[in-house]
Amino acid sequence: MKLLLTGITGLVGASFVTATLRNRDDIQIVAICRSGRGQTAQERVKQVIEEQCAFDGTPELAEKMLGKIEVISGDVKNFPVDEIVKKGPYDVFFHCAADVNLGKDPEGKTYATNLEGTKNALELAHLLKVKALHYVSTAYVAGKTNGVVMEGSLPATDWVNSYEKSKFEAEKLVQKCGIPYTIYRPAIIVGRLSDGLIRKPLAFYRIMEFLGSVKRHHCIRNHIPQNAPIKLSLRLESEKSDKIYFVPIDYVQKAISTLFTLPVENKCYHITGESPVSTDEINVAVSAVLKAEGLQVLSHVENPTKEEKMVQKMIEDLMPYFASQITFDNTQVKAALGPEALAWKLDIDFLKKMAKSYYRQTSPGLVAD
Repeated sequence: MKLLLTGITGLVGASFVTATLRNRDDIQIVAICRSGRGQTAQERVKQVIEEQCAFDGTPELAEKMLGKIEVISGDVKNFPVDEIVKKGPYDVFFHCAADVNLGKDPEGKTYATNLEGTKNALELAHLLKVKALHYVSTAYVAGKTNGVVMEGSLPATDWVNSYEKSKFEAEKLVQKCGIPYTIYRPAIIVGRLSDGLIRKPLAFYRIMEFLGSVKRHHCIRNHIPQNAPIKLSLRLESEKSDKIYFVPIDYVQKAISTLFTLPVENKCYHITGESPVSTDEINVAVSAVLKAEGLQVLSHVENPTKEEKMVQKMIEDLMPYFASQITFDNTQVKAALGPEALAWKLDIDFLKKMAKSYYRQTSPGLVAD
């Protein structure tokens, strides 16, 4: 099987590739990847596959896997069609590339990448006459919907940001494209179940980054060790929720790579799990790991301090996800993978493990023993 792939350097793309190549010897991948940050496309792919294999605990497999991957330098906004065609024919197109920007999008870059990029991918898929299309979306195409959202439905009429709306519009195109498809909708991806570690911290981790910075600056100002217990009067403004769908990266990896092997039947799968956490649980866990007493999440903050305004501004684009009232249905995932695949549960102990792993990775002084 020859697989055309976008998004190989992303969190989902890289984990899908290593899991798939680890389990199957009959797949050859042609990856479309941009050059950037002083690296060629080939160098970027080599680095990310080596990092992902190390993360998976199989560094010895990186060289073999790279031997099954051909790299074409290109971008979803302007596919190098002639070169792609020359390396065909292809059986399957796996479109994973996206701009995961949860903030404002004044220049329309996120919208262009996610919607126009998908339009381009679908045109290319038709040109190549692929037999199946796999598309990585997001659970938050549900936007500001409340209540139960079924797999495959698109009930949203309003969205938090351009990212959500662009993926919503792109999904509509995929569902109408005429090519047999499978759609995957991950929720908020966090560290793996075993140790809370993640290869590439995104989204929610920005909140932990800023809270860590607040504590570090407090300790510097007061001439105390960064890992010292402190009283920190910091109020964040947000409605609370017990429906925050964190999903461990190892579950995402296993679920998508397994679903990929099943017959393509125009289905959509919520890669969300059934174990959402609450705003209060996150607050308790992060505060405990930082040894910072006094962090509060309130529906309204009266007379915020300068520091509170600064922190709120830096993380305001993430706060709607901590007030979400969506329940994600997993009927089709359970039918495909079995209920045991969703038996894992996230709790305060996991959240503490995840936070500690993140700070050890990025700011070890904050959690030094």
